[in-house]
Amino acid sequence: ADADGGSWRSANQVAEGAAAAAGSSRPAPAGGDQSPLLTGLGARGFFGGLRLLGQARRTFLVCESEQGVLIIDQHAADERVRFDQLRRSYAARNMRVQRLLFPERVECTELEAGLIEQHSAELEGAGLSCSRLGPSTIAVAAVPALLSRASPVRLLRDLLSELTRSGERAFQDRLDMALATMACHAAIRAGDALSPEEGVALLRQLDGVQDFQRHCPHGRPILCTLPFSELEQRLGR
Repeated sequence: ADADGGSWRSANQVAEGAAAAAGSSRPAPAGGDQSPLLTGLGARGFFGGLRLLGQARRTFLVCESEQGVLIIDQHAADERVRFDQLRRSYAARNMRVQRLLFPERVECTELEAGLIEQHSAELEGAGLSCSRLGPSTIAVAAVPALLSRASPVRLLRDLLSELTRSGERAFQDRLDMALATMACHAAIRAGDALSPEEGVALLRQLDGVQDFQRHCPHGRPILCTLPFSELEQRLGR
C-alpha cells in the first residue's frame, strides 16, 4: 500500500474503534443506518442537492430531501472536510500554507524539540514550518491555510501530543492522527452562527470528501435522518 492509503487506514481504524467503543447508545456511523434517505450517499452532488432549511441551536444544519429530513452536525462535517483536504494535499505534496507575520515561540521538552527537528521535512510537507531555537524552544513560522483559524500554538501542541505517544505506530500514522486532531480544532464549532451561504458551501464541500464514511476522523457521527414515512407514522398521517 502507498503512504496515502496507509495513512487513511490508520485514521479510519481509529474512527471505527471510537464508534464501537461508544456502545449501543450510538449507531454505527459507517454502515448501520439503512435509511432510504442515504441510498444516494456517495453519488455526485448528494449533499449539494439537499435543501437547507436552517440551523438549529447554532450546531446542526437541518436539510430536506425528497425522502425526509437530515440533521448534520456542522462541527463533525467541517472536521471531516478539512481532514480529507489535508490528507489529500499532503499526499500530493501541494499543501497551501499561511505564513505568520511573527513566528510563534512554543516551549516544550527537549525530547519534543528533538522530534520536531528530526522530522522537520515531513512537517514542512504537512504545512507546519517549524524550527528549533534552543534546547526546548520551537518557532512556528507557517501553518496549513486550511487550519489558519486555529492557534498555531494549539496546532503544534496537537502535533506533539500525537508524535510523542508510545507504541509501535509509524511516524506517518502518528502524523495522520495529528492532522485529524488539528482539523478538529480548526473546524467550525458548535455555537458558530452560519449564514445560509456558509451552510450551503459546507454541504457542497461534503460532496468532495473521498470515501465518505458518515463519521468524523474521531468516530463521531456526522448526520442522522428522519424519513417522511416515519414522521407520518408517528403523527398518524
